Amino acid sequence: MGVRRRIGPAGSLIDVPGNNPRRIGVLGGTFDPPHNGHVLAGIEARDRLKLDLVLFTVANDPWQKTGVGGLREAGLTRAELRLSMVEAAVEGHRGLQADDLEMQRGGPTYTADTLIELEGRYPGANLFVLIGSDVASALDSWIRPDEVRRHATIVVMDRPGHDGGRPPNGWSYELLEAPLLEVSAIDIRSKVGSGLPIDAQVPVGVADLIDQHGLYGAQR
Repeated sequence: MGVRRRIGPAGSLIDVPGNNPRRIGVLGGTFDPPHNGHVLAGIEARDRLKLDLVLFTVANDPWQKTGVGGLREAGLTRAELRLSMVEAAVEGHRGLQADDLEMQRGGPTYTADTLIELEGRYPGANLFVLIGSDVASALDSWIRPDEVRRHATIVVMDRPGHDGGRPPNGWSYELLEAPLLEVSAIDIRSKVGSGLPIDAQVPVGVADLIDQHGLYGAQR
């Protein structure tokens, strides 16, 4: 069975080491586009887990989505544009930061590699990989999963419609109870292509970039 601890609103069950190293959340994704649900997840994790920093790591080539065909076949927006949208989404939010580490590394995006690089960048920090309950059950399919759990704590956040999704047996994890928005990047892209408003689903800066670059079929 997996091992978990439940984190309430005060975050009182989180163990804080005596020397209090930096606590860093890693929220990875394609962010195509980033939306208000992503931002709220970052804020909730920051506050409930008492994180000093939440890194929104933009996937360069998310292998689980692109497969052998690469970004072009998968239809994903160029990483540089996705990074710009994430920068716009987190602007003004304390402790939330867009990160291009995976883009700089190039090639397929593997969380194990990202964690190793982050340990070098932030020596002594505690790393927390923030994932939605919709992907938790697939952790064993990640590349080098043993390295992932060795270098970071897994934190599962329940996504609307996917409540109860948990890691496979053998994974230790934290369960973060936080109100999350039911927002879908797929739905946003569909709305843009149909000329429907997305103001309630994405930050203003993200909507502006979508319009400026004609993303997802937006009419410029």
